[in-house]
Amino acid sequence: MTEPLTQTGCACTNRTFPQMNRQKLLGFAGLMLVSIFAHGSDTENLDISRGHDLLEPKIQYLGVGGWLVHWRGEGLLLAPSFSNPESFMGLPPLRVVANKGRIDKYMPEAKDVTMLLVGHGHYDHLLDVPWVMKMHTPKATLYGSDTVVNILRSMRFENKTVDDTWTHVDPNRLRTVNTKIVVNGETWTSGYMATVQSCEGRQDASTPGHWIRSTGGHIRAMPIQSMHASHFLGITIADGSYPTELNEVPTSVFKWKQGQSMAWLIDLLDDTQPDDSKAKVKHRIHFQDSAANPPCGFPSPLPENHPVDVEILGVGSWDNVKNYPDEILKLTRPKLVLLGHWENFFGNDPGDENPKPLPHQDVIGMRKAVDRVVKEAGINATVSMPAPLKEVKLP
Repeated sequence: MTEPLTQTGCACTNRTFPQMNRQKLLGFAGLMLVSIFAHGSDTENLDISRGHDLLEPKIQYLGVGGWLVHWRGEGLLLAPSFSNPESFMGLPPLRVVANKGRIDKYMPEAKDVTMLLVGHGHYDHLLDVPWVMKMHTPKATLYGSDTVVNILRSMRFENKTVDDTWTHVDPNRLRTVNTKIVVNGETWTSGYMATVQSCEGRQDASTPGHWIRSTGGHIRAMPIQSMHASHFLGITIADGSYPTELNEVPTSVFKWKQGQSMAWLIDLLDDTQPDDSKAKVKHRIHFQDSAANPPCGFPSPLPENHPVDVEILGVGSWDNVKNYPDEILKLTRPKLVLLGHWENFFGNDPGDENPKPLPHQDVIGMRKAVDRVVKEAGINATVSMPAPLKEVKLP
């Protein structure tokens, strides 16, 4: 259930150097403020889970926004990040390139992965994906926004030499999920993506999304319109989008543009019943890729009325949005809450046994907020914040 890939030309916008300099200067100042002046968490008081070598079914946290699930002979991967570049002294980077040696060192076995889902296009979610696709997930088809796909299509040329910035990406393995398509004579204005009324100012009524099936049929996923919390002072670094494919691989942190942010609803199925309304769901996972103002990213109403079993919440910038994580937890009422994107990814090593929280995140505050909502709302859920590369048993 994927639309055919349409190749488009590059439409480049000319900007004056002074304007570009102002944009970069503001972005650089923002990155520095984020690291220097914002509060952090006490590492010693973090309640980090460290499960390993668990029996299936389980989910493995790969760090930042990355998660890996193996199910019925297939795998599902949420875009991982291992390179974690920095500028100096643990400060955010301005130039970013994938650390392929580090990716190879830490990427778990994933040759069974058939679906690779991306929530948005920032470098900490997308930088490592080309090498992961080429070397570690040869069967995977990537699903993401038009911006995500247009960034990755900058690596479509086959006659270039692999180096730090270049990895060939087969464009036939890329699928855009949020642009208009026609399926069996029916027009899906927003592609497979469910739209959400009142999200990012949307006035129109919400529209249902459409399932995307894995090649083996045991996994399905649905993108949901969402947003990205601001980084500081209401400003989101590297926002914007790419409506057409790029011809040069971005190396500036500001060129890995966000695009349409999306949450994902993921079902692990008991059978391969092709009729989605009759498929038997064994585990349902909701992945909130970025902290968001309600109702952005909310899976409402739930398809087939099946409840959410696992809620994955991003910790980054959680206190820059309203009623988060309160509203999403009250809606999904999961059995398991997983907290990700909590650790420092500016120069850290994913294998560090004592991962540090991102300097500007009140990670402990987020954990306390989740515990409070679970208790007050009477949600019978286990809460876990795993260290990178560690595992959690699915309920």
